[in-house]
This record gives sequence, structure tokens and C-alpha cells, in this order.
Amino acid sequence: MTKITNVLSVLGLFDDDHHQLSAKDIAVRLNVSMATAYRYIADLEEAGYLERGALGWYALGAAIVELDWQVRLHDPLITAAHEVMRSLSERTGGTVLLARVLAGKVVCVDQVEGRHGPRSASYERGRAMPLYRGATSTVILANLDDEALASRLSQEMDEFRKAGLPTQLADLKARLESIRQRGIAYTAGAVDKDAMGWAVAIRGARGLLGSLSVILQRDTSADLSLRVADPLQCAALRIQGRLLP
Repeated sequence: MTKITNVLSVLGLFDDDHHQLSAKDIAVRLNVSMATAYRYIADLEEAGYLERGALGWYALGAAIVELDWQVRLHDPLITAAHEVMRSLSERTGGTVLLARVLAGKVVCVDQVEGRHGPRSASYERGRAMPLYRGATSTVILANLDDEALASRLSQEMDEFRKAGLPTQLADLKARLESIRQRGIAYTAGAVDKDAMGWAVAIRGARGLLGSLSVILQRDTSADLSLRVADPLQCAALRIQGRLLP
């Protein structure tokens, strides 16, 4: 890896379970010397991506917030999708999520709250979620190519098993094929017990980008839930059309 890749790999160590890290934590988790860890920290601290707190702990810095603001304003996928998402939420009453694939996980990058959406949802902007739970993630899993699917399965076989998914590649592909053929995934209570969701894949010129989802409270009337699939698929096509040159 290049030096810049090595330095930026420090930022990937922060997650829900590790919101503060010491220099020793960074050295151990990246398998580098303490001197190297301190060089990485110094570079990131100077640029504002890390901030030093009490007792030598480091947290993400304000420059991350500034970058997030720029993403909200100028990310091509968000720009193409946001108004379509608002229209979809008004039509279905659901909370609409836009998610991207990132390093084997799914990250919600935009959302529009709906009048019939769940009171709380695990999928929220910026939070990384696994590929194997909920419609938002499962539809992405179903649309991975064979090589990417095999890689994820080999790296996270125990998690696939816990999610009730097959751990043999052929069986997993067979399970996901119905989602791929229908073009839409549906789950109820898979992530949040009081929620049900529908999701479709979003593709760009370079392939799979992520997914678009509608989330409703699980006790929403059947009549309303039956009217979700067609508008959702049409919305995805509109977004994809806006992404094309």
C-alpha cells in the first residue's frame, strides 16, 4: 500500500465499538511500530482528521464533519436521488433510504422520513451495516458478482450462518437468485422488529452502487404495503437515468 493509504487506514479503525483509540491501539491493529503509528497520527492530526483528547486518546476530528457536508451537497448519487426519494416517501408514506456499498458493508448516505415509517430504525445516515440482514442490504448481496459474493462468504461465514443464510456458495446463490430475478427484496422484522422494508439495487455506469429502500411500520395496513413495490422500482429507474451521462 502507498503511504497515503496506510495513513488513511487509521480512520477505518473507528466504529461503534471504537470511538476513541490510543496510539498503541492503532499500532496493534495496523501491525505497525509505535513510531509509525505516531507518524500516521501526526499527519492526520495536522490535517484535522484526528483530535487528541484526554489521557492520549484520539477521536475523529472536525475535518471529517466538513467532508460530510460536502458529500451531502455534491455526491452525485445523493444529488440524483434526493428529490426522487422525497416524491417516493410522499407517495408510499414510508421512510426512504439510499445506501451505498463500502468495503463489504452497507452505509446509508441519505434518508427521507415518512409519515408511516418506523419510529426508530437501525439504518441511519452514516452508520455501516452488514450485508446480510434486512432488505436494504440483502438486495445488494443478491446483486454482487460471483467473485465478490464468494469473498464475502469466506470472510464472514459465521455471520452468514447467524443470519440464517447458507454457507455453501452454490446454496447461497440459489437463495439469492429469486431476489435477483424479481429485482426487489422484502423483509419484515429482520433488523428492527417493528419495521418491514422493500429494496431495489441502484446501478451506475461502473456497476452496482447500492440500494434504494422503503421502510414502513410493520403494523401498516396491507393495502398500503402492496402499493410500495412498483413506485420503488420506478424511482430506482429514475435515479439511474439521472446518473447516466
